[in-house]
Amino acid sequence: MKRDNEIFSTDNLLPIVTKQSDHPCFECAQCCTYVALEIDTPTTAKEYDYVVWYLVHGGVSLFVDWEDDWYLKFETRCNHLTDQGLCGIYDDRPIICREFDWKDCEKNNPQEAADKLLFNSPEDFTNWLSSKRPKQWEKYMKWKAKRSAKGDDKELKRVKITDLRPS
Repeated sequence: MKRDNEIFSTDNLLPIVTKQSDHPCFECAQCCTYVALEIDTPTTAKEYDYVVWYLVHGGVSLFVDWEDDWYLKFETRCNHLTDQGLCGIYDDRPIICREFDWKDCEKNNPQEAADKLLFNSPEDFTNWLSSKRPKQWEKYMKWKAKRSAKGDDKELKRVKITDLRPS
């Protein structure tokens, strides 16, 4: 606690840094709010089902970039992103952050869509699959039907209905 006779010292204070309005990333930091991991392009019914499974989870989407690479995207804010949209560990940031060029950011290239394909829900993906890849859709539906026909009776015997709710 400061006493009245103590002189105020700035020795222990940190500078306040803010982005200037002419900075290309002003009021953004979008690149610090998600993680995207490349996945193999799905080609089998089982892999299509994996995509559906990914997309039933909140904060997860899937996109295909302009080079036809598939990515699983998790909405999650970097722990080091400050309230001002700055990097709190700028001098020690990971290499992926150092190599990112703001000129490649979709915000700075509004004339080009960010992704070739974007799936935010299982319905987005299955609608695309059924309309754009009907043969694969048919194989997927047959695979699902076959899996259902096998039945899960053994597993269902381990489940007990404890209550019925109105639909």
